[in-house]
Amino acid sequence: MLFAFLLVTFIASAQKISFEAGFTNPVRYGNGVSRTFLNGNQLGFSAIIPLKNNFSLLTGALYTVAYNDKLQGYPSSTEVHYYTFGHFADVPLRAMYTLPLSKSVKLFAYAGPNLNIGLSQLEVKTSTYDQISAATTNLYTDSLYRVNLQLGAGGGIQWNKVTLKGGYDFGILNLNQTTTDKLFQKGWYATLSYEFGELSLFDKKVKKEKKDTKKKKK
Repeated sequence: MLFAFLLVTFIASAQKISFEAGFTNPVRYGNGVSRTFLNGNQLGFSAIIPLKNNFSLLTGALYTVAYNDKLQGYPSSTEVHYYTFGHFADVPLRAMYTLPLSKSVKLFAYAGPNLNIGLSQLEVKTSTYDQISAATTNLYTDSLYRVNLQLGAGGGIQWNKVTLKGGYDFGILNLNQTTTDKLFQKGWYATLSYEFGELSLFDKKVKKEKKDTKKKKK
């Protein structure tokens, strides 16, 4: 609840709000397990809170849907086929620096934490290997923690109201809840966004109060 309150406060303070969509490639890896590469699409909104000297805070809320189709071979031509469908929410909080090249073109770079929350990760498993049974499970119920704190960096270019950016996040929390082996999730992303907001809710409130005060004086 506290985190949600802080996010709403940050967004209400933002002077630039954008809708964004793009691609992402989460990777789950760890000791003693084969890597699982997920391919997905990401969409949501981002908000920029200006500070000073071209610095700002970049936050927002993003939804990701991703999938994986992995085939693992075993002796005697047996195999296990894994189909994974994941749904995630991301809430970044980055420190960003912007370098204006002209009135319409800007370069920027950012770094900071990202809160990755697992909503659902359904795994459908088919098997011809007698030691592994076919099953359908939600990995967040049976084997993975939902909360994944990440640290990452990225950058991009803005032209007028259109922004292209990309970055990489590294998971720093162990997601394995069944054994002592460590399991992490990281990945890259690339998004295209369009800015549709200019003024913060607080700015609008202040302007309305000033306007009402002028009316009263008249």
